[in-house]
Amino acid sequence: MKKMLTAGMMVVAMVLVLGLRESAAGSKGIIQVSATVLPKLSQTMMSQEKVLSITKENIAMGYVDIKAGTVLQVKSNNPEGYFLNFLVDGQLINEAQVNINGRTISVQAGIGLINKPFPGIAGETVVITYRLILSPKTLPGSYQWPVTVIASLI
Repeated sequence: MKKMLTAGMMVVAMVLVLGLRESAAGSKGIIQVSATVLPKLSQTMMSQEKVLSITKENIAMGYVDIKAGTVLQVKSNNPEGYFLNFLVDGQLINEAQVNINGRTISVQAGIGLINKPFPGIAGETVVITYRLILSPKTLPGSYQWPVTVIASLI
């Protein structure tokens, strides 16, 4: 990417120099330059639960609440915003109720999306709270974290 940008800048510089030479020789001309900024996104995982501990009490209630289960930093230059993609392992839980800043979506076992607006140039820190609805077959114990979160461009 840097090589392409450098090459493009060299071409523009050469055109400008040639244009100045022509102007110095008495000719006039117009040089029009345009650029397209491609959308990009970066995601930095600040913290992520690695283990889900399920107690007999959780099984009796049918769910587990996890505050700040995922915290990530997202930066994007796309004015249309971005998506948060959730992949939920259905062997352990039937549903993940995902809450971000008071907005809750329900993700059944499989994939769910939240459309996020443009976070501004500085980006944003996203704190995700979960209510994980347990599968009836779930037993008490410690399990690998069942939800994967990935930010992507719209």
